[in-house]
Amino acid sequence: MKVVVIESEVYKKLVRKIEWIYSYTKKRENENATLQSNPSEVWLNDQDAAAILRVSKRTMQRLRSNGEITYSIRGGKAWYTLAEVKRLLLGRVIINRKEASHE
Repeated sequence: MKVVVIESEVYKKLVRKIEWIYSYTKKRENENATLQSNPSEVWLNDQDAAAILRVSKRTMQRLRSNGEITYSIRGGKAWYTLAEVKRLLLGRVIINRKEASHE
């Protein structure tokens, strides 16, 4: 076995970096668990919702105006729950009847 010797200050920096990486990955795990467990508690801004739906911000405005998507205004910005964005996304799925009949 090979023994590596490093200065204590370098060791402390290394440990701090490892702890930061650990806390970062735990935070991401918790965020992912929240997304999977309860999408109605996750809020998306206009830009993120538009990206998921693959539409423009103007289309998001039209969806709001037509009452097709529920939203909340906070700080002068529109916010949507992930559950609502998913609902709208699933409602827009189009099944190709030709391909479906060949399977």
